[in-house]
Amino acid sequence: MRHKRAGFAVILATALSCGMLTFSTAQAEPKITPKEVELSFHKVEAVVESVNLLKTEIKSTQSEIDDLNVDIGREEKTYNAQKETLSAAIVSQQMDAPLGPTVNLLGSKNPTAFLDGLGAVQALNSSRADALEKFGAVAKELKNRRAQLKDRNNDLMAAQKQAKAKQAEVRKNYNAAKAQLARLTAPQQTAFNTSNVDENVKVDASGRAKAAVDFALAQLGDPYVYGGTGPSSWDCSGLVMKAWAAAGVSIPRVVGPQYAASQPVAMGSLQPGDLVFYGDMSHDGMYLGNGRVVHAPRPGKSVEITGLSGFSKAGRIG
Repeated sequence: MRHKRAGFAVILATALSCGMLTFSTAQAEPKITPKEVELSFHKVEAVVESVNLLKTEIKSTQSEIDDLNVDIGREEKTYNAQKETLSAAIVSQQMDAPLGPTVNLLGSKNPTAFLDGLGAVQALNSSRADALEKFGAVAKELKNRRAQLKDRNNDLMAAQKQAKAKQAEVRKNYNAAKAQLARLTAPQQTAFNTSNVDENVKVDASGRAKAAVDFALAQLGDPYVYGGTGPSSWDCSGLVMKAWAAAGVSIPRVVGPQYAASQPVAMGSLQPGDLVFYGDMSHDGMYLGNGRVVHAPRPGKSVEITGLSGFSKAGRIG
């Protein structure tokens, strides 16, 4: 009987052990692929581009606010000067003729003097009417400017609040992407973070396109940094913007507006210097020819040369 119990105990222990092993295996994190990690980093970059756009809007709104403050200051000076002049004229009129110049004329016994005086009174009244009209126009414009200033300040605060929330989203998604990266094998991580920096690449370009391409290629090996616009670190749209600036062409800061500022080009008709974009406008780069693209990819990598995989739209500058 004891032998049977002992045997049962062994079987039970073995079963429990196997069950625990099965449970442990079931709880293990599923394997992840480099492609999934790449998608996670691009998800972050899409949010970064929205932050870049908000920063551009904030800068533009702040510039409008500064201009409005200058306009308001100038109009306040005009308003105060006209107000002071009108006030002095009213006081002077009341002191010189409490019943008004027209009443004084009615007591005149000289017809010529009466007509001359009446003409002067009419001219004076017309002048004051013009002054009052101008004063009213300045007062109205000043009121409108102050209302505009209030609206733009509200817009600024809303954009700043939204940018702050988006930056928090960037940090959250970036940390999640880094955690995924850490789950890759060591060889996978090495391959994932290796940049293709071919400094001897030859590009058949001319004019402004050549200047833009040359600038972009000169940054090969520089690290990617979210929001980077140089001179030694870049994000994708920051690199593209500065490359074309080096060619004497000003284009927007953010991927979406960069695409909007370009002339659409079929992917089969690309020329060196053309911009290539992801379909969701989360990333862009510059075409070099022969299916190659120079771009700033993501954190952990440097400005590099890659293929056209992932790029589905294109635009030409200039």
